[in-house]
Amino acid sequence: MKTFNLKILNAMKCYPVIISLILLALTACEDKPAAPGSGSLVLTGITSAKGSEMVTIDLDSGYVSTIPVNCHILSSTVYDPNTCGYGYVSCDTLFTLVDTEDGDIIRSFRLPGLISSAVVDPGNNLLIGTYGEYKYIDDPDSTNGATLPVYHTYLLTADLKTGEIILDKEFDLGEGVFLCTHFFDPVNKLYVLQRADNKLLLINPVTGTTIKTVDIGKPLINVVFNSDDGHLISLTPASEPGICLIEVYEPSTGELISSKPVNGIDSYHFCMSGYDPDSKCYLCVTGDNRVLFIDPETGTIARTIKLDYQLDDIRFLRKQAESF
Repeated sequence: MKTFNLKILNAMKCYPVIISLILLALTACEDKPAAPGSGSLVLTGITSAKGSEMVTIDLDSGYVSTIPVNCHILSSTVYDPNTCGYGYVSCDTLFTLVDTEDGDIIRSFRLPGLISSAVVDPGNNLLIGTYGEYKYIDDPDSTNGATLPVYHTYLLTADLKTGEIILDKEFDLGEGVFLCTHFFDPVNKLYVLQRADNKLLLINPVTGTTIKTVDIGKPLINVVFNSDDGHLISLTPASEPGICLIEVYEPSTGELISSKPVNGIDSYHFCMSGYDPDSKCYLCVTGDNRVLFIDPETGTIARTIKLDYQLDDIRFLRKQAESF
């Protein structure tokens, strides 16, 4: 099976242009303090600069904590809003959920494969993802008992508390999926992937049934799900040099609701994005390690925070609020 994520550069390039000042609507993404009781906005990612470490940064206070970790599988990381734990799959198929404040292991369990495109269903406390493995069959053209490798892909759902496997079902992913274009829809209880043919698969993660297939018509990059309105948001390079587009889609139909240019982004990292329901901003990380808060309605960059770490597989969480 093709590994399509390897064809996409780690830093998606756009070039700087003049920034237009746009008056934000009161309901738009704003540079404002967190609402009372909403808790801090934190991010967690993994760095390999000085050995593999999990790094958690409180974006409101600047507090940083680091925890040593083993190697991890790209796109296997999740934030569990029920425990505020950051989970990842190691290179030996062990899923580990870690308390990012003290480094304690909340729980760990073995999985049947190297899970990627991972998400959490917080309502049902489920870990969902896909994995692949080779199985060998007899080569019909061989005279000496040779075998042929055949790649199989599976949809996996596990109980996040006990590790019990709820579903481990062979699942046709065609020519592959875009590794970081996936999310969980908590309203409709659906696991959503984008296949290499640019179609969104809306999947029941308990039965493994594809409820609907939606043709988007192009690859979506750095997708996040806005649970406030049920839309998905994507940040992609435009066809014109120097412009990136922040686009909003209706996932059930593929309708493009809005597309706004974003100016002043030199480059941004793949697989690092989020949505903050408190500020109503789309979050991404630039090539020079700045977290940008972008208004999806206007494309305006409302806030910028400089990071001192080069991180992979970043996840964002508003503590005492739902994850995103």
